[in-house]
Amino acid sequence: MVKPQHCRLDNADWIADSGLPATWMSLPHNEEYVKTYSTEDAFIKVIGSFYNDTNIERLLTSCIDYIDNGRHFAEPAGHYILFVYRKTTKTYHVFTNRLGTYHVYWSSVDGINTISTYYMGLAKSATTKTLDWEGITGFMAMGFFPGNTTYLEGINILEPASYYVFNEQLDMVAHKRYWEWEYNPTERKLSELQDEFDSILGSILCSTTNNMKVALPISGGLDSRTLAGILSKHSAAKSIWSYSYGFNKGSQEIKIASKIADATNFEFNGYVVPPYLFDKADAITDAVELFQYIDGTRQASVLQPLQERADVAVGGHWGDVWMDDMGMSEMDESTFFNKKIIKKGSEWLLEKICKPHYANYDSFLKNYFNNWTYNYRHIADADYRMKIFKTDQWSFRWTIPSIRMYQAAVMPVLPFYDKRIVDFFSTIPTHVLKSREFQVKYLKTYHPKLAAITWQEYDSNLYNYKQFNNRNIAYRAVKKVQSLLSAKKPITRNWELFYLSEEGRKGLEEILLQNKPLLDIVPENIIRELLNDLYDYPNASNGYKISMLHTLARFMKNVFGE
Repeated sequence: MVKPQHCRLDNADWIADSGLPATWMSLPHNEEYVKTYSTEDAFIKVIGSFYNDTNIERLLTSCIDYIDNGRHFAEPAGHYILFVYRKTTKTYHVFTNRLGTYHVYWSSVDGINTISTYYMGLAKSATTKTLDWEGITGFMAMGFFPGNTTYLEGINILEPASYYVFNEQLDMVAHKRYWEWEYNPTERKLSELQDEFDSILGSILCSTTNNMKVALPISGGLDSRTLAGILSKHSAAKSIWSYSYGFNKGSQEIKIASKIADATNFEFNGYVVPPYLFDKADAITDAVELFQYIDGTRQASVLQPLQERADVAVGGHWGDVWMDDMGMSEMDESTFFNKKIIKKGSEWLLEKICKPHYANYDSFLKNYFNNWTYNYRHIADADYRMKIFKTDQWSFRWTIPSIRMYQAAVMPVLPFYDKRIVDFFSTIPTHVLKSREFQVKYLKTYHPKLAAITWQEYDSNLYNYKQFNNRNIAYRAVKKVQSLLSAKKPITRNWELFYLSEEGRKGLEEILLQNKPLLDIVPENIIRELLNDLYDYPNASNGYKISMLHTLARFMKNVFGE
């Protein structure tokens, strides 16, 4: 079967553009996701897809008005990156979308400037390769790169909601945000909020799935069932196929997903996740570009059915952030950072891997977070400030790379990243959203059949879940007893599936211990110590350490060679 042309599984799917005086690398062949328009003075190229009716000629006019006159830029809703070339001034202008879902990078290594949507291509072709230890420190500590950093000095990601200007040589001339976060909570009737929420999501899904073959991944949570309910009522899709995956045939997630699919009359398939990691490592590397730990993309296990059965995949990513509180009533920002952002197990990575190369790692992390929160001190609500942080940083640098795994097969549709959703939740008081109350009440009102299905987090439906006053405690206690009584501990996390086997250990030892570029920065005895620790004490902390070291090892091997 022929892969979709917007697939990014290998460099052959992405080409250098010859239609511009300077080159940006890696544009998809598929014309549906590359739109261009030219006038006597300007040229516009858009890569990706819009979520509302957008005329590219009027969009170019709006861009020029912003460039020349500084007037408000009303960016389209969607998953895209936007380039404008001015012929008279020979300048390049790049607009990222509001939440930065379509990543693009700028390299200035050794004075050779390139703009690219394919990071690994830039990194491999860089003449001087100097590791950026501030970026790597953030990655090891938080699981995502901070700010605009990447693995290498001189190659940076373009930030969300931003406008960039480059001269004829692609030197960066200017950078500023065209949109800023605001929070204006207004007390309104719950019924009005629910109606507006339903209307916004219905409009987004109607326009993005019209006459499309749609794939809907369903989990045991609330976000995908919210989308399932709205799709069942509002979609004009050609077909809707749903699926879920788990680590065994009796997976609770698959069971719940199948009930949701049955209630919405969607075709459904349940998949047991195979130990695919080492077989698909190169494909995963090219898709997520190693900005997320390499074993975190279960989407890689269903690429073929996605290619065969869908035009788009609708994801519920980030719904849980908008429709919950951050718990800031119970902690200060420093506690939030250390408890919610810094990963368990990262202390070892920072001490053993980062400190020998970057002694100031601890102060860097604190200053990074403190400086970021200072920039949003005008937002009085601490809870919303942390949502902004998670969206501008965690989502931008961690969630979006995993979404590119879908893009290896089909174009993703991301309803909860639509600017209309952002604007809506910027008006909702925190107390309305606390503990998922708004979403629970919405589902009970609009989709009662779906509300009657088990919520995996509580092992109870939305009518009874409050009987478990402490989230997860009763459910986890039952599962723990079951696992203790079981002859074999069940697999519940990706790293357990991929690493806790003879084949997994062999694969790890090969990539970690037969990898000279990695051994040049991490001593062999340190690696062996971690491997022994993993197999002697296979816990979440050691699982995180090995996942991150494995990801770094893939980068070193792919970019620095043997």
